[in-house]
Amino acid sequence: MPERFECSRAHCGWTGTHHERKNNTTGSWHASLCPHCYGGMFRTIEPAQENERINHVNELIKAISKHGDKLFHSRGFTAHMEIDKNGIVWFVDDYSRRRIYTHYHGSWRGFSHGGTLRDLVCAMRDYVKKGHKIPLEWIAPVSVNDNSNIWGYSQESAQALRETAAKLPVISE
Repeated sequence: MPERFECSRAHCGWTGTHHERKNNTTGSWHASLCPHCYGGMFRTIEPAQENERINHVNELIKAISKHGDKLFHSRGFTAHMEIDKNGIVWFVDDYSRRRIYTHYHGSWRGFSHGGTLRDLVCAMRDYVKKGHKIPLEWIAPVSVNDNSNIWGYSQESAQALRETAAKLPVISE
């Protein structure tokens, strides 16, 4: 896996590889510039730890990103979760590309989705840390007012996603 970097500016926090630190407007290489904020300082991110439960939640994120409105997928990048050597679970956002500390109970800077998906990410974190499975009803949840779902997926997409998710070990029956 290529070495990954994180922008050191607190308001940015972009993560990516050396290859992605390319200035897209000119096509020239600027090894010291962040493509998001054009800052010049980076921290090297230690490689993520391999973990079976992390793999399970990343499979769920990939399934969500392939159905309906393709939540957790933006501009060719799919969000994912990782765990570091200290056991801290991080969510790497698809839009902002920031590594987000999931153990914080306040607002998450750089998280580009709403509260329902944040709660789902917290449930995924709890699965990684404690093994608590996620109820299938949390996947494209049905609206109280009508038979639609609150993620805005079509009936067919929501059903296909639920069928895919039900086969994953992270989901409870």
